[in-house]
Amino acid sequence: MDEMISLKGKVMSEEQAMKLACAEARRGAGFVSPNPQVGCVILSSKNQFLSKGHHEKYGGSHAEVNALKDLMPDQLQGAKIFVTLEPCAHEGKTPSCAKNIAKLPVAEVVFGLTDPNPLVAGQGAEILRSAGLVAREYQGDLKFELEQVCEHFLINFREQRPFLSAKVASSLDGQLALKTGESKWITGPEARLKAHELRAHHDAILVGQRTLEIDNPSLDVRHSQFPGHRNQVIVLLSSQREFLKKPEDMQIFSSHSPEEIFFLKPHDNHYERWTWFPGQQKWAPTQEPQIFEKSLKARLDSNSSNAKQSKTWSSVLIEGGAQVLSSFVNEMRLDRLYLFQAPILLGGASGKAWAEQVKIKDMDHKVRLRQIQWESCGSDLLITGRF
Repeated sequence: MDEMISLKGKVMSEEQAMKLACAEARRGAGFVSPNPQVGCVILSSKNQFLSKGHHEKYGGSHAEVNALKDLMPDQLQGAKIFVTLEPCAHEGKTPSCAKNIAKLPVAEVVFGLTDPNPLVAGQGAEILRSAGLVAREYQGDLKFELEQVCEHFLINFREQRPFLSAKVASSLDGQLALKTGESKWITGPEARLKAHELRAHHDAILVGQRTLEIDNPSLDVRHSQFPGHRNQVIVLLSSQREFLKKPEDMQIFSSHSPEEIFFLKPHDNHYERWTWFPGQQKWAPTQEPQIFEKSLKARLDSNSSNAKQSKTWSSVLIEGGAQVLSSFVNEMRLDRLYLFQAPILLGGASGKAWAEQVKIKDMDHKVRLRQIQWESCGSDLLITGRF
């Protein structure tokens, strides 16, 4: 609210308005999936700031509605709306934003990206133009930021699959853990808190069985920004059905219900759901075996009688270990890397490198990240980029 007051009446350029809309969109991270993060900024006919809003939660009002809700018709006379994604044309859990805007006395709508959803895909802009409004796609210098804001959603529709991220915490020399498996703690508390934020931003977490047994993580979200946050689906990647530890001694079976835990055999992409009844633990086959290539979003149908509905995931966060991370890099299945790097050395003789099984033929085939960004997390550094 304080920011809104300080911005009131400020004259803004098109680029400033769209940049503010991007920042507003990011406020929905962790709350809107499988919808995209969207932000909206409204300027007067004289380019003065009037309002802003974002899509706050799945099933709730869209960004345009939230930005418009406190404005009167006379304020909107000749106004300009800047929104990070084309206003929706279809009726779903909420009314069509394009149809609502078409009834208003605004002059222009500038949208950052055309919506790849075939239910929208240019139709929202056409509704606005048919009503006599100027509706155009933004052509400035923020295209990279606009793409990044809703990259999960864009991959879902452009490539018909979930967005795949990998999270790594390593030493300066690339070691993930000691050869004994000990890894607590390579990074500091600020980096670990940021990692919880990343979990909240994804719908599922994938981890190797060996990492699960050695580290015994709870794989839940513990962050003040996400109190009572829903649990992510957990996918255990392993060809082994037997655990070295008893399930009751493993934290994920305390922090997650059986309906939220899956076993995934490598290579054949076959799911089996963990079912846990008194005195009996077993894996049970699921009806939806494909995760990566053959479905728009993985829909995991629970076999248990108390499951409310199938769970849709638009994004997966892969948390290791080294063999799992290397296999995803080798198969070029990753979209983004989040690398937390601590200012320490563990040494190749005593450490285990997170990319130790990554193979390249020669320097021409080296794996290069693009769109690199850096962020300080206490004494550690977070480096992220797209594959």
